[in-house]
Amino acid sequence: MPSEPLDHRLFDCVQVNLAELADRVHGEGTHLALGRILRFWPRPGADGLPTVEPRVDEHVTESADLLGLRVTRRERITAADDLAPGPGCYVVADAYHLPWVPYHRNQHLEHSFLVEPADEGVTVVDGYHNDTQWGAARPGRWTLGHAELAEALPDGALTFDLAAGDPATERTPLVQLAEAGTFVATYADHPDRVRALRGLTLQTWLLTRSRRLHAAAMGLGTDAVRAHLDEWDALAKQVYLASRRVSAGRAEPRALFPRLADCLAADHTAFGGTADIVTPSTVDAVEVSPELRESVTAVIGTVLGTEPVPGAPALGDIPGFSSFRMMEIVERIESDLGVEFAAEDLVPEKLTHVDGLCRAVLDAGGTR
Repeated sequence: MPSEPLDHRLFDCVQVNLAELADRVHGEGTHLALGRILRFWPRPGADGLPTVEPRVDEHVTESADLLGLRVTRRERITAADDLAPGPGCYVVADAYHLPWVPYHRNQHLEHSFLVEPADEGVTVVDGYHNDTQWGAARPGRWTLGHAELAEALPDGALTFDLAAGDPATERTPLVQLAEAGTFVATYADHPDRVRALRGLTLQTWLLTRSRRLHAAAMGLGTDAVRAHLDEWDALAKQVYLASRRVSAGRAEPRALFPRLADCLAADHTAFGGTADIVTPSTVDAVEVSPELRESVTAVIGTVLGTEPVPGAPALGDIPGFSSFRMMEIVERIESDLGVEFAAEDLVPEKLTHVDGLCRAVLDAGGTR
C-alpha cells in the first residue's frame, strides 16, 4: 500500500478504527486496503426497507481480513468490568451512551472505538469523522475513569481482540453491483415516508463514503470519477434535506428517486468503464435584486457567523458550513422572508449558492 495519511472522512463508524489499528501495525497507508471491495448488495432491513449496511460481525471480520488483522477473540461482555484494554482492543457499543460523540443521549446506533489502558481508567481512541445535526464528531483520544467507562457501557458491548496478521497484498479491485430497481422502488413507494427518508439518509451516506474510499484506494482520479463522486455527495445532501422536510410534514422532492437510480447506474461506468459523466448545474443565472441578495446573505451570516464574500457566492468554503447548517439556512430564510421553498428546489446545487437560494425564494413567491 502507498504511504498515505489516513483520511478519516472515508470510513463508516465500524471501519474507521480498524483502519486506525491497521496503520499502526502495518504502516501508514494500510487503511486503503479497505477500499478494494466496492459493493451494492442490499439485504432486508428494518421496517421492510432494504439496507446496504453490513451486519457488524461480518463487517469486522471482512474488514480485518482486508487489512491484515487477525481476530483472536470475540466476546459480548455484559459490563465494563469485563473489558480487557490493550493494543488490539476493539469495541462496538451503543453510541447513545458514549460521551465523546454527538450521538450521546440523541441517537442509538452501533459505534466502534479502541480501548487502551491508562492510569486510573482507560484511554478511548476514536477516529470517526462526521458532521451531525447534534454537532461534529472528530478523531481524538479521551481518558475515562472506571465509573465513566461503566456509564458508557451500561448494556455491555461487543469486543474483539485484534492482532497483526499477514499484510494485505491483494490489489485487484472487486466490484459487486446488484440490480438497483427494487431498492429504489422500495424507498420511493414505502407508505411511511418519514421512516423511508430517514432510512435513505443513512443508505446514501454509506454509499457515498464507500465510493470515495474505493476511488482513493484504486487511484481513480479522473474527471469523470470525481464528477460522479460529487453527484453522490449532492444526492446524500438532498436526501437529508428531504428527510427533514418530510419529518416536518412538508412535501418531498420525488425527483430524488430517479437521481438515486442514476447514481447507482453510473457506478458501473465510473468504476469499471470510461464513459464521461456530466453533472449539470441546477443554479439558474438569474437577475436578483440587491435587496433580496442582501436579505439572503444576512441570514447566511446569522447562521454561519460569516457572510459570503461578494463575488464568491458559493457557501462550501465558509468555515462551519455543512448539510445541517444548510437546513438551518433554508428554515431561517423561510421564516424571515415568509416563504416556503418548493420541494423540487431542495437540491444542494441550489442551496449551497447565494443565487440558487435567491432563485428558490423567488420561485416560492418572495420578492425581497
